[in-house]
Parts: sequence; C-alpha cells; structure tokens
Amino acid sequence: MPITHAAEPKLDGKTALITGASAGMGLATAQLFAEHGANVVLVGRNEGRLQAATDEIGDQALPVVADVSSSDEMGAAFTAATERYGGLDIVFNNAGDGNAPPTNMDELSEEYFDYCVAVHLKGVWLGMKYGIPLLKQAGGGAIISTSSIGAHGGIAGTQPYSACKAGLESMTRTGAAELSPHNIRVNCIIAGAVATRFGLSSDAPPETEEELAARRASLAPLAPMGRGGEPEEIANLALFLVSDDSSFITGQCIAADGGMLATNGWVGSLGRG
Repeated sequence: MPITHAAEPKLDGKTALITGASAGMGLATAQLFAEHGANVVLVGRNEGRLQAATDEIGDQALPVVADVSSSDEMGAAFTAATERYGGLDIVFNNAGDGNAPPTNMDELSEEYFDYCVAVHLKGVWLGMKYGIPLLKQAGGGAIISTSSIGAHGGIAGTQPYSACKAGLESMTRTGAAELSPHNIRVNCIIAGAVATRFGLSSDAPPETEEELAARRASLAPLAPMGRGGEPEEIANLALFLVSDDSSFITGQCIAADGGMLATNGWVGSLGRG
C-alpha cells in the first residue's frame, strides 16, 4: 500500500541518532527524518550497508559502526554525532537481534541470555545514558525505543527476548518520569509483525523481491488487518513521537501492530510457527 508523508518538514535543524539504522525500520526512519529536515546519525554493525544508506540519504547522514552493547562504542557514536552536527535532539533505540531459533528456557544457553540482555536492554540503557546529557544541553528532546508485541504475550521459546522488551517498556515509563522536568519526552513503539530483515544475520545478503513477498505472505495471517506492517509505517509513528505533533505525550508504549494486541489469536500462531 502507498505510504504518504506530510509535506511540511517537522524536524528542521534537529539531529537524530538511530541505532539499527542500516536496514528495516531504522533505515526507513532515518530516510523519513532526513526528508523532514533532520541530520541523522546511522548506527549499526554492518559497515557496507551503513555506507550504502548514507550515500542514499546524502550529506545529512553520518554512518557510525558500533555495537549497541558496547559502552565504549556507543559513547564514541554519540561523540561523533556532536562533533559532526554540534549537538543532539533525538535518540531512537531501535537496534535488535532476532537471529536465534525459539529455545525453551531450560535449554537456553547462558551466553545467549547474556547477549540478548546486552543488546535489547543494556543497549537501550546506553542509548539513554549517553543521549540524555546531550538532550539536556539542547534544552530538551525526545527518546524513543522499539519494543515488541512479544512483551505482551507468553510465546513459547522467546525468553529472554520478550522479557527484555518488557523491561524496555518499564524503562520508558521511568525515563519519562525522570526526564519530564528537563523537557525530554520518552516513548516507545510496540512493533507487530513487520516485513523487515529481523531474524537474519547482519551479514546476510539483501532479500530478493521474492523473499520479501514470501515474508509478507507469512505475516498476513497474524494480524486482524490481514497483513504485516511495512517499515515505513513504523517510521511514520516514530516521526510523530519525536516531533512537536506529540508534544504532550510521554511515558507511552504505542502499538503499531495491525490489531494484534486486540486479539489473543496471534500468540498461538507464533508459538506454532
């Protein structure tokens, strides 16, 4: 379906740092933010895809190779943002890794548990830790993060991913309470079944049109709307949440899921998948 964007720029003069920005929802958001006048710092692990995305966006984009679970690398990413653009107004903690098969809790390795927490929970905290001082310096700003419908249903085999996303949502609410006096709003997007590379290795080749069509077909039965979401639809919500259009919204976790949370049927479907 066509994705329409408002004509007027909403982020003129702003700078946004986006993790997981080389593909999927992060890339779509970086492109949309740039269309609306923002400078965008694209953070990810795949240098080739980051550079390709930067080349497509143009001079408004800065690629930074970093692992969100590394304090040193994340600190360097935020330093690069301020050195290039002079400050920061928006943080989008979007990076995630679903490249693991469903595993029962008693069979889950401690190494993967620690890795999942490092990426999906610690990585979000590091984005806040390094972003908050810069947003305070700017006189305010917005932080958003990507959660998942997995935080809202008991899906066999998804521990600890679902637990981390539930923790992210709690961090969103506590962050909003803490940062409201500083004019910093904190919200998150609960993403449903969206047609992205999620679940693939960061080094996997781009999907073909046939593979994307098959992915979309597999997502269609999960949502009451009868289709999966598109990355651009998540980007549109992200733009709303970081712009002045949502100036009285903070501490909220807003679902873009085609109605999946409105019914329990998707839980069983995913568990059988």
